[in-house]
Amino acid sequence: MLIDIGANLTHESFQGDIESVLARAKESKVDQIIVTGTSVLSSIRAQQLTQKHNPLYSTAGIHPHHAEETSERTIADLEKILILPEVVAVGETGLDFFRDYTARDVQIFSFEKHIELATRLKLPMFLHEREAHKDFLQLLREYIHKIENVVVHCFTGDKTSLRNYLDLDCYIGITGWITDTKRGSHLHDILKYIPSDKFG
Repeated sequence: MLIDIGANLTHESFQGDIESVLARAKESKVDQIIVTGTSVLSSIRAQQLTQKHNPLYSTAGIHPHHAEETSERTIADLEKILILPEVVAVGETGLDFFRDYTARDVQIFSFEKHIELATRLKLPMFLHEREAHKDFLQLLREYIHKIENVVVHCFTGDKTSLRNYLDLDCYIGITGWITDTKRGSHLHDILKYIPSDKFG
């Protein structure tokens, strides 16, 4: 079974041709698609797509680029979405110290709130990490025993960070980054170290 676990179908670029996108996915033997939530609003929209199209599932979370939106209220809003049966993971959340669109302490606060939510609801996590391996790993090591499953989505790190995540039994997601000849070529050399049952 082929599953796309990180489809950003709520992005405006898909609004005009969502039907054809899903049709092409089906023609390409993609059996299931999980639509990514990156804010409360996009998480609502992702869940709404699951009601209109089968077989879609979704996630709910606040991306680190939008971590300043995280509050007790927005976490409560996410929880209302996450209890729905077609919403299957907490995220996209994590840390991104490459662009630093949001202050790093705010990102860490948001990530911790999402971890608490995942452990309370006993749901997997769909995570983002870029140039933040040390802090990200520290938080994961602290909480990993309480989390159902973890996908480190859009992995762009090195062999050492890969090994650290695999040692925590994380799944690893590789995206179109690997086709970027300037920035993603190093991934070609470390793909062989990812067990086939740990590709996310």
